[in-house]
Amino acid sequence: MAAQTIRVTKLFSFDMAHALYAHDGPCKNIHGHTYELRITLLGKVKNDPGHPKDGMIIDFSDLKKIVQKEIISIYDHALILNGNSPHAYLEDLKSNFEKIIYSKTQPTCENMLVDMVDTLRRVLPVGVQLQQVRLQETPTSYAEWHLADNSFY
Repeated sequence: MAAQTIRVTKLFSFDMAHALYAHDGPCKNIHGHTYELRITLLGKVKNDPGHPKDGMIIDFSDLKKIVQKEIISIYDHALILNGNSPHAYLEDLKSNFEKIIYSKTQPTCENMLVDMVDTLRRVLPVGVQLQQVRLQETPTSYAEWHLADNSFY
């Protein structure tokens, strides 16, 4: 039987705070969200009887380790601020809090998603392809990245 192409998806969640510098709404204030990150990979099902990964494109536990190391451990319970904002000069923040990230871009859901996609594309194992990533910021709002929309990669 020929190897079948399959998509697999794993969900993750983390809590994070951010503020949008110079925004014209309430998101200019520091506030937090419980984010849901949904990662979909595409690959060929391993057909190798006796191999520990037979029948998989990736072991979900391996994907979990990658995402935990590269994304969750960085963003979970962090405060992300625009590094070009006056917040970057508030040294009191760094002395009172452990996880403050000064982003090169505005820390919107869209920009964080782009950063996460770039990270995942660098670290995923050969043979699996990032197909779709969805970062849900609230129960009714999310940003989505699809490989088909970015075929120039």
